[in-house]
Amino acid sequence: MVVEEQRTLLNDQVIFPFEEEAWLGAYGFMCIDTPEVPGNQGLKDQRLALRWIKNNIASFGGDNNKISLVGESAGSVSVEFQLMANQERLFNQVILQSGSVFGPWAVGSSDVTAPLRLAAKLGYETEDLDDAVSFLAKADPKLVVGATGELWMGFGPCLERKFDGVESILTEHPLVADMRNVRNTKVMAGYTNKEQLVSYANRPPSDFENLNVFSSIRSSFVDDDDFQAMEDTVRRFYIGDEAVTEALRWNLMDFESDWFFNYPAQWSIDNYLEKGASDVFYYVFSYSGERNFVKSRFNVTAEGASHADELGYQFDQAYVTGAPSPADQLMIDQMTTLWANFVKHGDPTPETSELLPVKWTPVTKDTYTYLDMDKQLSVKRRPYTDRLSFLQLFFKANWDRMRAVNN
Repeated sequence: MVVEEQRTLLNDQVIFPFEEEAWLGAYGFMCIDTPEVPGNQGLKDQRLALRWIKNNIASFGGDNNKISLVGESAGSVSVEFQLMANQERLFNQVILQSGSVFGPWAVGSSDVTAPLRLAAKLGYETEDLDDAVSFLAKADPKLVVGATGELWMGFGPCLERKFDGVESILTEHPLVADMRNVRNTKVMAGYTNKEQLVSYANRPPSDFENLNVFSSIRSSFVDDDDFQAMEDTVRRFYIGDEAVTEALRWNLMDFESDWFFNYPAQWSIDNYLEKGASDVFYYVFSYSGERNFVKSRFNVTAEGASHADELGYQFDQAYVTGAPSPADQLMIDQMTTLWANFVKHGDPTPETSELLPVKWTPVTKDTYTYLDMDKQLSVKRRPYTDRLSFLQLFFKANWDRMRAVNN
């Protein structure tokens, strides 16, 4: 574990993060349903670090009853999995940026072929699972990581089998987990207004030929005789009966943004309200400036904020150089103050000011307010209400067909 000063864009404030050495990739998330490799080693590393922080933060002038976890994208999902874990309570507040455990990409399954394929790629042929794992444990980690990339193998959190004497952290799918630690936790959650912008802004017309983005719903549902009708329902909502062409690029962007990020985040928020979270603050980051570093990296000039663009207003980024413009500096000051206020006070706007002229109120089932972070901060209700209400009804209507419910 490393404790070092991390300069952020918090002006007169400095954050001292605890950076734990967590396993990633095959080492952190290989899942083969054995006591030796049950899965989620990376999440368990995080858990170990959180226990250390809980027990030692007072020695650094901190309060072990005011610990906040913050994550973006896969990091947000990791934070939420820690919140799901029915173990000791190690933190009190979470900030979830553009990532939800209800996203179709968040939870994987075990793959007993992974060690065999990796070992074979490195020249060791075997059909014995334990033999392959033993070989990989002794292999050069750089070679293992390289082979993982060459085989296009992805490793992430999975549902674990329970074994006597082996700690488990994720044994229930988020759809059916009780999440008892959510109660009395304060939550800030949201996403950017065009999560999939980079995927579509500069995509050439030829890429739209034979493109079927709607088939991505297949991973969430049992593939039975009625599946095509389900896919057609979603397709008609977003593009009608039109053939997929370049002219529909923004409709397709909306679908993928909703499917992978926006609706899963709202699902998390609904879940927290139901399970008794203390306060839930909902946001949409819409600002388009010179520090939208993901757009800058991929030369995207379209308006809006793509996935992870908000990080350019929280931390220095390699793809953004030079002093911030006055408008960007204002967003930096507003965003970092909101985040710091939440961490310190559990309320992003304990009082309004010239910098923060609007009161950001928590979500309720009746009001469903959110903060739209654009050139001007504004409090609105129910983002993308038509699209997200459709997906809410779609999932309710097809609940019994969901893979997680049927496993």
